[in-house]
Amino acid sequence: MTPGARIDELLSQVEAMPDQAARTLAVDLVRAVMDLHREGLQRIVEVLSASGPEMLARLGSDDAVSRVLALHGLHPDDFATRLAFALEKLQRHFDSRGGAIEILEAEPDLVRVRVTVKRAGSMTAVRQVIEDAIYEAVPEVGDLMVEGTGEQHEMGFVPLAALLTPQQA
Repeated sequence: MTPGARIDELLSQVEAMPDQAARTLAVDLVRAVMDLHREGLQRIVEVLSASGPEMLARLGSDDAVSRVLALHGLHPDDFATRLAFALEKLQRHFDSRGGAIEILEAEPDLVRVRVTVKRAGSMTAVRQVIEDAIYEAVPEVGDLMVEGTGEQHEMGFVPLAALLTPQQA
């Protein structure tokens, strides 16, 4: 399980807690830790940018670092560039399996894609691959709709980026 998936799982468990005060405290704790990390990362980005754009570009192309920078709104690439890169990776994935993915709408508040697959298999797994790739590339996306899986859109998901304080979002 990826760290992002583990965080999402834990956030779902927090949201399901019956004690409202405990839920609020847990969410406030996550926000405070994220604020601390963002402040430190912001300073790192400033130092690296002052020494030249190539180092920040290299860090932005690293999968693990890219996710963290994007989560905190510090990635050197904009939303459209990061989404296009994620979709290219997904297209290669589905091409190798006789499928395709098509972007229908791409805005920070909504990304809508359609997937077609030729091989039988778990559409839940297909949806999960797509959601993981897109949320890792553009965690700030408001809503993600995947068409073609035959599954209903899940409205209860709260991406980690939703816990950023308002000035970060």
